[in-house]
Amino acid sequence: MTAHLLAFSVGPVQEFIRAARRTRDLWFGSYLLSEVSKAAAKAVHSRGGKLIFPAPLDDADLEPKSQFNVANVIVVEVAGGDPQLLAREAKDAAQARWRSFADDAFRNCQDIIRRGIWNDQVDDVLEFYAAWIPYSGQNYQADRTALMRLLAARKRCRDFRPAKGRAGIAKSSLDGLRESVLPSATGRSEAQRRRLRLQKGEELDVVGVVKRIASADLAPRYPSVERVAADPWLRRASKSSNFEALKRACRDLGNEIVHEIATSEPYGHPQYADFPFDGTPVFRSRHREFREETALPENALQPLVQILEKLTREFDEPNPYLGVLVADGDQIGQALSQLGSPQEHQEFSRALAGFAEKARTIVHADSGVLVYSGGDDVLAFVPVDRCLPCARALYDRFRDTLAGWSVKTGQALSLSVGVAIGHFMEPLEDLLEYGRSAEQHAKRPSPEDRGQQPRDGLAIHLVKRGGAPLAVRANWSENLDERLIRLTELTRTRAISATIAYDLYQIAKMYDSWPGHTVRDAIQADVVSVLQGKKPRGASRIDELINLVRHDVTDAAALNRLAHQLVIAKVLAAVSTSP
Repeated sequence: MTAHLLAFSVGPVQEFIRAARRTRDLWFGSYLLSEVSKAAAKAVHSRGGKLIFPAPLDDADLEPKSQFNVANVIVVEVAGGDPQLLAREAKDAAQARWRSFADDAFRNCQDIIRRGIWNDQVDDVLEFYAAWIPYSGQNYQADRTALMRLLAARKRCRDFRPAKGRAGIAKSSLDGLRESVLPSATGRSEAQRRRLRLQKGEELDVVGVVKRIASADLAPRYPSVERVAADPWLRRASKSSNFEALKRACRDLGNEIVHEIATSEPYGHPQYADFPFDGTPVFRSRHREFREETALPENALQPLVQILEKLTREFDEPNPYLGVLVADGDQIGQALSQLGSPQEHQEFSRALAGFAEKARTIVHADSGVLVYSGGDDVLAFVPVDRCLPCARALYDRFRDTLAGWSVKTGQALSLSVGVAIGHFMEPLEDLLEYGRSAEQHAKRPSPEDRGQQPRDGLAIHLVKRGGAPLAVRANWSENLDERLIRLTELTRTRAISATIAYDLYQIAKMYDSWPGHTVRDAIQADVVSVLQGKKPRGASRIDELINLVRHDVTDAAALNRLAHQLVIAKVLAAVSTSP
């Protein structure tokens, strides 16, 4: 019988992952897509298909709810039989897994669902595309390339089913693709609104409801961006005698008001065990909106406010910024094109899976929340003071895991990491876009990043509310992370003035039009003169900054980059947990 290579793609990626207003929407969408893809992979594996990508170590990896993560594109070697029939069985398995989540969500909130609209949508969500070619076993590289081109062509020929829209029904707030399955806002009780964690005016279609409420046992309370932003302050506050009183005040408000985070494995967040609550209550600036969202009486938060007043006298107010970390492997496609057999592809797949497994441990160790880690892709929310160590740890682990494959394939396999520092009150979709923009910058230097090479980069973007964003980028070999950590320490200890960056911007503006052959000595002299005139409050270490100037500052653009680094260091210093 003729052997085949079979590939299929499961989706929609946009609806399952990117359309999100809450961190749980984002995480569960990724988990949902993995579970649906895993069910399809298990179906072909049980029928004798040899999984190439993914490449599980044993059958337990393909069981529902296992820790094994499966991407939405699957490649299989089929020794015999009809690949079309196998693809159909994979599609049926994927559809059944999706329906198991949808049915669970329906059972949990059927009292608030418009059944007619739900039934119209529930079986029209999943996208499944498949392609196959005969496989002789002689030239895997060429056959796999042809297969993926064929699958891409099939995906471009999308299936357009008749629309089942309803006139006069609001669209989903997550992506606007389908009508809401919820009754009008006036028909929702306060208990129903809380159960679905609905914001004012928010609407959800069938996918939104599933992401918001299905399989609550997996992540009954998923950490919010507020909790991530508050973490540096909470780590400091945990040393206070008032910290236990803060936890009691949160617990006394009730789990429906102050959500308690799951901390037990495998899907909990043990890194937040010291304060397993949502972060909103510790931000006093959010208390008015918090009372409105939870319908609390005017004085209900008074005990909490009194404790926070004591803690903020000790540790100031918590900082509202967090890091959005987005990472992506470099040269992975080129490395795949060099693999000469399904066996090599399986081994490579397992190496990527090994990194993905370690990524969660790394992010948790730095008090972050991993949204997904699929092979060479990582998305996480990380406290501002831990984002640089987390980025470096992920990079080092990726390089170490794939070092042998870099040699074998002749490709420099590395990890480009972008970190966007943004305010937790920014819309989640905006925070994600900031992170993706930083990741793209890490892969491709901008014209201002003169002399830098594509890929193998770290980019930090600071997006302040009400101010222009700024960005710094360097290849990993330049140790930008170490420099920023050093500048942060100088700023935190007041060994350099906190206003130096703005003085440097003014000097850079004066030298912006100077010709390159005359500017270096003049601009360095002016900068050194200004720095020597500054009197920091702490023990001066201005000489360290002067050495940086003499080493790096050759023109106005270079001075601007240093000023950007100092501004970012000031933000990092503001949330530092060091004594």
